[in-house]
Amino acid sequence: MHVINSLAPIFLIIALGKLLQNSAMFPKGFFKSVVRIVFWIFLPALLIQKITSSPFDAAAVSKIALVMSLVSVLCIAGALLLSKALKLAPASTGAFVQGAFRGNLAFVGLPVVIFAMSGIHPQAETLATVTLAPMVIIYNLLSVLVLVHYGRGGGSGAFRTYIKPLITNPLILACAIAMLIKTIGWTLPIMLQRSLTALGNASFPLALLSIGASLSFDRLRGAASPSLIAALVKICAAPALGFLLTRMIGLGPTESMVAILMLASPAAAVSYVMAEAMHADTAIAGRIVVISTLLSAVSLSIIIALGT
Repeated sequence: MHVINSLAPIFLIIALGKLLQNSAMFPKGFFKSVVRIVFWIFLPALLIQKITSSPFDAAAVSKIALVMSLVSVLCIAGALLLSKALKLAPASTGAFVQGAFRGNLAFVGLPVVIFAMSGIHPQAETLATVTLAPMVIIYNLLSVLVLVHYGRGGGSGAFRTYIKPLITNPLILACAIAMLIKTIGWTLPIMLQRSLTALGNASFPLALLSIGASLSFDRLRGAASPSLIAALVKICAAPALGFLLTRMIGLGPTESMVAILMLASPAAAVSYVMAEAMHADTAIAGRIVVISTLLSAVSLSIIIALGT
């Protein structure tokens, strides 16, 4: 029942998002606007509220980010070897590799951690929230490097195009603001704390609805084997490697579960957007997102059942 209670709300809300997207209740492009407001307002509010109001172990966050970064590099290396075995074209290789390591931490990973570990590991939510900032930087840098190298029409100009959005990323800026507030010892006024809490609480349901609305089963058409392989690397190999590394580095039970659950999150929907912008294979990118999201219900269930 713990597994069902942890994951069912997430996938039910995702399914509701798909139903709403297919209905005539909202105008075309509505959920794209929802994604923007979640990304620019609600998630930053959640980060500022959590970091400024909750004590957290900076060393533990660093270890979680280290494990996730090492796993990302290993997944990239493995995906490159697999792409050669599959004889993928360069544009397909870029999308294949990105889909194999870049997880949807903010919109899926964080809600999974909260629902699965709430009441069992009190610090899990804060650790997962704070870990978002360094991983946003690392995922974006690695994705840009991969897509610039393998995408059509890439190059140094394409890399520079993504540096400014990286620097001005609202999640990174929110963490920087929150850490500054915490460093100088300023306590946010109660009315501001409550405002940030209300905005942050709205981020999860809206994010999950948006994930559901963005799933396009039309993207499953065509050859699915490379997409399925990349999805399995993302939702199976990544958390397995994470499990091994957490033991080698010596993370505690809470930190280990946070790292493994975040690594088991499905491929990020933004990987499709980046593949399109940087001239990679969007068909493979889209299929990886859909397949990994659907299959993650099974892999996450196993991880939660074994870990909690």
